[in-house]
Amino acid sequence: MMRFGVCEAAPEMVPGGEDWQQLAARAWEERTDVFLLNEMPFGPWISCAEKAGEEMLLASHRAHEAGMQHLVELGARSVLATRPVYDQGRSVNQAFVWRRGSGIQSVHTKQFFPDEEGYYEARWFARGDTHFRLADVEGVKIGFLICTEVMFNEWARHYGRQGAHVIAVPRAVGRASLRRWKTALSMAAIVSGCYVISSNRAGIDQKGQEFGGGGWIFDPFGDLIAETSPDHSVVSVDLDLALVERAQQEYPCCVSELPSPPTTASLG
Repeated sequence: MMRFGVCEAAPEMVPGGEDWQQLAARAWEERTDVFLLNEMPFGPWISCAEKAGEEMLLASHRAHEAGMQHLVELGARSVLATRPVYDQGRSVNQAFVWRRGSGIQSVHTKQFFPDEEGYYEARWFARGDTHFRLADVEGVKIGFLICTEVMFNEWARHYGRQGAHVIAVPRAVGRASLRRWKTALSMAAIVSGCYVISSNRAGIDQKGQEFGGGGWIFDPFGDLIAETSPDHSVVSVDLDLALVERAQQEYPCCVSELPSPPTTASLG
C-alpha cells in the first residue's frame, strides 16, 4: 500500500514562509508517500482580478518556481500540484508530479475555466494541449482533474477506463459551494472506480476572498474516508489498490460505453 496525503493550506503561502513551514511539519508527521497540494498553492490567487496582468502573472510564476525548491520539505517521495507556466506562448495551469531525486513531470493542463467573480480564470489561462493522460507514480496510475474539471464526470469515467487508480483534484474554492464539491468528488469516484483525493486553500486572503478549505479522500465507491479541518490541516490514508480493481469491475463502472457517438439532431 501507498500512503496518500491531502491538505487545506493557507491562502497565500510563501515558499519557506511560516504557513508553509507549518504545513510541511504536519505533512512530515503523516509520513506520506504521495502528497497533494492545492491548486496553484503559492502566492496570491491571481484569478480574482477581472483583467489579466502580465506583472501579476509573472510574479505568480516566480512564486511557484521558488516553491518547487521546497517540495522536498513535505517529506513525501512524490508531490502533486499545479502551477502557472507558459507553454508554447500560452499561459496555462499545469498539473505536475514532482519526484524526489528526478524533478518535475508535466501531466495535464487545465481545460475548463470559470469566468465569474473571484474566479476569472478564463481571462488568465488558455487550455494548452487537450489530453487527459495518466502519470505512473511507483506503479500507481494517477490522473488529474483540476478544480472545475471534476464537474465533468465524463473525464473521471475516462480515467477509470484507462486504468487509473487515483484521481487528484487540486482546488481553490470558496466555503458556500463545498457541498457541491463533495458531491462532484464522490460522483467522480463512483463513475471511475478510483480513489479521489483533493486539497484546497483555506481562509481569507489579503483581498478579502474566502477559501473554504476541506482536504478530502474518497474511496472507489464514493464514500468520504478522510477529511481535514482547521485543527487538522493534513490527513492521509493507505490506499488499497485491490479495492480499485474490485470497484472497476462492479456497477456502474462495468456498464459498457456507447458503440458510437450519439446523434445530435433535434426532433421535428
